[in-house]
Amino acid sequence: MPLDPRRLLVLRAVRRAGGVLAASRALHLTPSGVSQHLVRLEAETGLTLVDRSRRGGGRSLELTAAGQALADHAEHLADVLADAERELTTLRGRTSGPVRIGGFDTVLRRLLAPAITELSVSHPAITPHVVESDEKSGMAMLRSGRLDLLLVERNPDIAQRPSVGVIVEGLLRDTYRVVVPASWALPDDPDRVLRGPWVAASAGLSARHALDQLCAESSITPDCRHTCTESSAMLALVGAGLGAAIVADLALSYLPHPGVRTTTGILQPGTRVLSVVYRRGRADPTPAAAVVLDAVRAQAVDEAAKN
Repeated sequence: MPLDPRRLLVLRAVRRAGGVLAASRALHLTPSGVSQHLVRLEAETGLTLVDRSRRGGGRSLELTAAGQALADHAEHLADVLADAERELTTLRGRTSGPVRIGGFDTVLRRLLAPAITELSVSHPAITPHVVESDEKSGMAMLRSGRLDLLLVERNPDIAQRPSVGVIVEGLLRDTYRVVVPASWALPDDPDRVLRGPWVAASAGLSARHALDQLCAESSITPDCRHTCTESSAMLALVGAGLGAAIVADLALSYLPHPGVRTTTGILQPGTRVLSVVYRRGRADPTPAAAVVLDAVRAQAVDEAAKN
């Protein structure tokens, strides 16, 4: 019985996503539909492709040796189809199709939104789909195929493990600033600011690491009385006189911050790197995603030139 190439691509999606449910979201199929494709593919090959003895308990679905081998062939099939799509794009003379992009508030506002505005004129056949997400959920969506591009922040002082199967490309270095209530009289001794109180970023965010590192250099434990995820909330609390905060230049450039003073020369909290993440391979990024990626790169260059 000849192999159905569509089922090979389903097998590839299941391996990439780590399970039927995640693959179904990426393929826009029902989970039962994905399972049926796998069962039929096993019938076509006469081989067991999924190790069903290891399922359950929240564990990822695993393929047998035969399933892995067939999924490798499916990767080659996806590459061939991607090459065909690129050639068709050249023949049609325009790039088209959906592109799914994830990221957090600031990069969506300052990098992605202006890039999409430009693309609506230069490449109207590209259809962007934007998802606001944190890095953890965004990476899961990227790996499963539900996102094509993911915009993230990274602290340059934290060593990152090499990301298997994806490329992390730095776009823009964004300087952090210490902001304080305008009602505060700024002391000559920076340690008085470091001792707080602070409106701190949530644990795991780059701005929180910058605060912890800044205080550690002076052997001070920060008094983190308030915790926020978004820069807009941090600035509102600082403006209300509740404490100092560390906020990046890019956020300060567009967020209103009455009652807030940006300090200069007192403390240097460092920078963050705004980066884009995309899957590695001949099939990725797609021609349409590559166009969006170039537009985001150009917007990052424009932002850098403003500073």
